[in-house]
Amino acid sequence: MITGSRQAKVLIVGAGPTGLTLGVNLLRGGIPCRIVDRLPQRRPWSRALGLHARTLEFLDAMGVLQTLRERGRPIRAVNLHGEKGPLLHLDFAALGTPEPALLSCPQSQVEAVLEERFRSLGGELWRDAELLDCSQDGAGVRARLRIGEQVTEVEAEILVGADGAHSRVRELLGLPFEGMDYEETFLLADLDVELDLPEDQSHGFLLPGGALMAIPLPSGWRLITVLEEDTEPGPADAERDLALLSERLAQVLEPVPELPEPIWLTRFSVHRRLVSHYRRNRIFLAGDACHIQSPMGAQGMNTGIADAVNLAWKLVLFLRGYGGGALLDSYQQERRPVAVEMLREVNLLSRTSTLRRPFLRGARDSLLKLAGQRAPAENKVMRRASQLDIHYRASPLVDAGPDADLGWRHQGPLPGDRVPDVALVSLHDGGPRHLHGLLRQPVHHLLLQLGEAPDHPTRVILHALLSRVPDEYLNELRITLILNEPPEGAAPDMAPGRAHLWHDKDGDFAEHFGNGSRLWLMRPDGHLAYRAPLSDADFLLAYLERLFRRTG
Repeated sequence: MITGSRQAKVLIVGAGPTGLTLGVNLLRGGIPCRIVDRLPQRRPWSRALGLHARTLEFLDAMGVLQTLRERGRPIRAVNLHGEKGPLLHLDFAALGTPEPALLSCPQSQVEAVLEERFRSLGGELWRDAELLDCSQDGAGVRARLRIGEQVTEVEAEILVGADGAHSRVRELLGLPFEGMDYEETFLLADLDVELDLPEDQSHGFLLPGGALMAIPLPSGWRLITVLEEDTEPGPADAERDLALLSERLAQVLEPVPELPEPIWLTRFSVHRRLVSHYRRNRIFLAGDACHIQSPMGAQGMNTGIADAVNLAWKLVLFLRGYGGGALLDSYQQERRPVAVEMLREVNLLSRTSTLRRPFLRGARDSLLKLAGQRAPAENKVMRRASQLDIHYRASPLVDAGPDADLGWRHQGPLPGDRVPDVALVSLHDGGPRHLHGLLRQPVHHLLLQLGEAPDHPTRVILHALLSRVPDEYLNELRITLILNEPPEGAAPDMAPGRAHLWHDKDGDFAEHFGNGSRLWLMRPDGHLAYRAPLSDADFLLAYLERLFRRTG
């Protein structure tokens, strides 16, 4: 029977990294939410392991990065070896970001830290809660849950299915989840063992009988290998499977250490799937409920977290009465193309790593070795894998002033790009600042860049812009004035009470954004919403009016 009706602003189904990230960011934006999960407790093991540089930026903004660092191990490089020796060495230092590493941190630990943060912000998590069905109308969503032996009904304005590959929410919406199954079967073992390999690097061995990957854990190693072509997925057998791993290790290490009883051992097959729609009116999907892929490249958990970050700030604005349906439509318009490209690239990586024919393996190895000798190609691969190059340039939600023509193209990020992180100095206390530190305030950030020795007309435009930004917008917008030159006493009245004053002391901002007097609008997810010369301030105000349009 139904036992009562309980209210929630947003109901999130699924307490994995995607659902918890969404919950944390909604609460940071002042939106009450509840997470329900069918499991009575977190799983102690997980396939997902690596957190890429872009994800580390998101986690830093959420206030959990330091805790995760303490529970993880940074991986500084990736090595690929062929039958005849080293093929490719990719160093994360080439990323040039504050977090130039892949953080090895099991999904179970990521979930634990995110759950702690979620609860500290006042979030409510119901476990052992199974979604039975749901319905929606123009006012909200009604969900029926089984909690233990009781059935209860929850009402919410928005429901988000972050409930994994076998999503009940997706099933209730009747959405296709199309794709393909890989023929290969994989063996995964987490082992508390020491290997004669650098512990701050990940290692891939493209062997004739099947690829072998060795990934450092916070303690020990994760080994993943591709099994023979005719091997069917089935229950793991420790003695048999450890013998196979020892055999594979013997081809790349000498001597091979005795492998202990595994912390976790599993055989699994891989699917590639993509949902047709990310949204049906007031019901959304995110993470593995939208897309699943091979574990190659460690993209799954990272893409799900990015889905949640993208969706969260849009739901915050919508539930405060801004933006309307166009704002919510942009979630699929921005994130689904990212998943399409990610699935394509991961599929290519998986296919090339499991080649069996000798001439194909030889051609692959030659191409990898050539790529490793070219720094631009290496850097591009690293940035793509680390998700730093993901952009939303085709999104209807981003724009530029009429004077931001092609001549500006190579000076700073384009609308939709990730905003680079740069070092600055506060003129309030003289302390160091980082641009991405602004993202700890989950609002839009208007960056007003003043070039060298701004003339009188530029100062007039600046004063006019600061005075014309409506007070109402300041609930959703923070303004930071970035000076190219140190002020000479008159700086405080350049931004009377409406802007932080920062100094580009070492020229880091100018290096990444170009010179001149310009304005940049950074979204809560760290992507660029709008750019223009400062002289186009009127067009920025028109853009803000569209963005913060009241819908009820």
